[in-house]
Amino acid sequence: MTQTQPIDLDLVDQIVNLIPNDKWDLVRQTVVEKIVDNMPSEILQKLTGSCDDFDQAEERLSNFYADETHEVIIDFINIIGLETSIQILDNLNLISNVSSTAPTEVPAMQGGQTQNN
Repeated sequence: MTQTQPIDLDLVDQIVNLIPNDKWDLVRQTVVEKIVDNMPSEILQKLTGSCDDFDQAEERLSNFYADETHEVIIDFINIIGLETSIQILDNLNLISNVSSTAPTEVPAMQGGQTQNN
């Protein structure tokens, strides 16, 4: 069994605070789809009673995460990984005024610190 590295909760706070309120439905939908896509069949079976009912799994997780902004991001990072999670969120173009240097800040964010421009 692999161990997950501890999640930097300050970084989770930063991510959550950067997502505009009107974009959370899109974020949840995208995150839930990625979580289900990477879900082991045993977990899918326990969640839905079937090893291939992806739609029901997405519906149940969407309901579970409906009001859980921090928890959905924490689980996303745990399952997908920090860099991939940030890339997926960045690809959603949630923030229109992010500078072109934002992706280069990801390694600094892993250490729990951000660069000041």
